Amino acid sequence: MEVTSDLTPLARISEEISNPTEQWRGDIAEGDSPPEDGPQISIEQFFEMTGIRFMDEIAAPRRSTVHQSALRPSRRQSTESEIPLSEYVVAMAVGVPQLELYTHVSKDLQLWIERIKGIYKEAEDEALKMTPQLFQEFVLADDEGQNELLHQLKLIKVNKHTQAKSEWYDWKMQWVEQLYEKADQGFRDLEADAKVLENIIRQAQEVVPALNEEYENLLRELEQEQADVAELENCDQDYLNELKATIQEQSIALEAFRADVDEGKAKLDRLQEKLEEIETQKLETTNAIQVAERQVQVQKNSTHAEVFRLKDELEALQNLHMLQVTKILPELFEFRYASSYDVSVPCKNFCPLVKEVSITRVQNAKLKYKDAFPALSQLMLKTASSLITRSNGNLSVRQIVERLGDYWSACSRLLAQLKLVAIKYPVSITRGEDDDSGFTATVTVMLPSKKAKALISFIFNTGTFSSWPISIQSMQCDVKVAYGPVQRDTLQEAILGRLRETTVADNYGCLLDACTVALDCYA
Repeated sequence: MEVTSDLTPLARISEEISNPTEQWRGDIAEGDSPPEDGPQISIEQFFEMTGIRFMDEIAAPRRSTVHQSALRPSRRQSTESEIPLSEYVVAMAVGVPQLELYTHVSKDLQLWIERIKGIYKEAEDEALKMTPQLFQEFVLADDEGQNELLHQLKLIKVNKHTQAKSEWYDWKMQWVEQLYEKADQGFRDLEADAKVLENIIRQAQEVVPALNEEYENLLRELEQEQADVAELENCDQDYLNELKATIQEQSIALEAFRADVDEGKAKLDRLQEKLEEIETQKLETTNAIQVAERQVQVQKNSTHAEVFRLKDELEALQNLHMLQVTKILPELFEFRYASSYDVSVPCKNFCPLVKEVSITRVQNAKLKYKDAFPALSQLMLKTASSLITRSNGNLSVRQIVERLGDYWSACSRLLAQLKLVAIKYPVSITRGEDDDSGFTATVTVMLPSKKAKALISFIFNTGTFSSWPISIQSMQCDVKVAYGPVQRDTLQEAILGRLRETTVADNYGCLLDACTVALDCYA
């Protein structure tokens, strides 16, 4: 809504309508003297005196354009010729955003007009309560003074009109930019779709020649079959029926032959299985004969040197596997592992009693080797006993030896890792609440550049350290910052990243490398 002034001379205004100012002065001359605060003048009376009026909207020059929808054929015609897909795309990328923007702007302008009307109503009420001084000066002024005031009002009107146009153009520019952005986005989407369609078209073009060739072959086969059908229809039907009967008889005979062949194949398969069983029995018998012949040969031809050679081989095998068998009886089997652990397996006619297996540490081993982690050694010893006693009762002596050997091998590898870390950083071992919960190795590291201290905890449950390094990826890690401006998440992510790179074949020093990588983050 804009305020405009009809700046015509006062004489012309008096010719068209009676001059409100003169009429008001005449009323004052005929009546009593005005009150001290001046005559009461409403805003509408002032606008009539000055020739100012309100416009419902700003009249702006409009270009004579025709929307594309006006040039589009009617709905009846569109049923005969379908609307191109390009027009749908233009409508979605250009037409719909314009319609949405027009609806939004129309609602905003309607709300703005209603608000201006409310403001005008409030101003009208205030003017009725207290006449503005400008209204009084204009009424009481002479013709020259009124002309000057009208000139000032004209300048204000031109200024406000220009300012309103400027704001309107700014708003319009923003709306147009928004439409351009949506149109550009639609164009980019079309370009992306075009690239996808290019790939699809290229793939289709690669497949189309083969499909065309296959189609032509099918057509030729169809023509040939149609020709054969036509030839069959034109031939002698009696002879054809005779041939059909002959073919049916031959089919019955062929099915009988196939049944015989299947039966023969089944017999052949059974004979093959029996032959394989016989071959297996023959091989086992041959091996047993060879073993028996070797034992007989040894018993007949063994000498004192042969006995010592076999004894040396046995000792070499025991040293290789770090296993020394100390007692073999029908009711007891004992062996020593790595000169550190004595294992006693009670048996019943050489069948082990798994629940009664006992494992103890050799007393001399405690004095011979310094234990870097005493708490961890006790935990590993208890875990070894529970590993056997808690398993099912179908273990053989060989399985017990193999299982304990694998377990102690995993423990020795893990101890080697912790000793490498302990060479450079302090390491403390904390056992879990029970023997099944494993232990936690806490490494204390210092970051001199940040004047900080962090505690890196490697958490090992029973399954993790009993099958190390196969279970290295299941190990958990935690980091606590004791003090200093370092981030816990940064250190933990660096440690986990190094551990994820570790493999079963390449795991030497992985815990030490993980601590070093964490320190390098704040080097």
